[in-house]
Amino acid sequence: MIANPCNLGIMNKIILATILSVILLTIPFTSVSAQSPEEQKKEANAKLKEKIKELMKEIVSLKKENESLKKENAKLKNPEKSQDKTKSETKTSDKTAKTTKQTTDTTKQTTQPANPTGKCANLVKGALLMKCDLNGMNLSGKDLSGARLDGANLFESNLQGANLQGANLNGANLNGANLQGANLQDTNLKGAYLGANLQGTNLQGANLQGAYLYGAILRDANLRDANLYGADLSFVDFEGTNLNGANLQDTNLKGAYLGANLQGANLQGLNLHNANLFKANLSGANLQEANLYNTNLEKANLSGANLKGAILQSVNLQGANLRNANLEGANLQGADLTGADLTGANTIGADFSRANLDGVKGLD
Repeated sequence: MIANPCNLGIMNKIILATILSVILLTIPFTSVSAQSPEEQKKEANAKLKEKIKELMKEIVSLKKENESLKKENAKLKNPEKSQDKTKSETKTSDKTAKTTKQTTDTTKQTTQPANPTGKCANLVKGALLMKCDLNGMNLSGKDLSGARLDGANLFESNLQGANLQGANLNGANLNGANLQGANLQDTNLKGAYLGANLQGTNLQGANLQGAYLYGAILRDANLRDANLYGADLSFVDFEGTNLNGANLQDTNLKGAYLGANLQGANLQGLNLHNANLFKANLSGANLQEANLYNTNLEKANLSGANLKGAILQSVNLQGANLRNANLEGANLQGADLTGADLTGANTIGADFSRANLDGVKGLD
């Protein structure tokens, strides 16, 4: 039962009246007693204190009930506000459910193979397939040479042995795709996402400027004369890759394995910090002012390479071939050159402090 707000003040009056009644009842009658007047007074005061404590507990309880009644009356006065709050909570719940559904749908769209229609189903040489969704499709052996695939979604597609020579894949998503043995000669892959299997792929003369190849497999691939300016090549496997004449300026090669042919490659000013260049062919390469700190160059071929002003601190150059290399002003502090060959190398201004020079050849 909901109390009328007007009756809330009456309750306070009832509480006060109750207190006065109890006080009056507890005052002892002036009857004949064996107790002295002083003892009677003390006993009466003790009883009064106990009654007051009980009344205070009742007052606290009544106040709580009073507050509860106020809240209920407030709800009765503003039923619309209460309903709006309930609606708002329902909307929030619906919105959360909708977001969850959209996320699920997006996941399904990413993982399920595409079913292209219209122009996107025309998978032939020179086709116009811009921004087509071809994710997860089997395109192995397809001839898509000269095709326009700008911004296309080829996520986890099978392009093994496909011919994409001269195709435009600017900004395309090829993450997780299988491009093993595919022909990408002279292909435009500017800004493309290529965290894929590119083993044995022909990328000669391809434009990979600003492309994202994080963790890609490029073993035995042909990147001769390819433009990799500003590309992300971190943690890429370049074992046996031909990078002869490739432009690797401003690329990120952090953690990359470069047991590759980098003969004559332009690596000027590159950050090769911690890179693995074990047995890499860097003969005639331009490594001027490159950062090779803590890089592994064991048994690497650096003959005739330009390392002017390069940072070679703590580098492993054990058994490396540095014949006729230009090391002018290079920093080789703490480097390990055990058994390295520096015959004919230019070492003017080079810093070999704390370097291990055991068995080094050609160093005066």
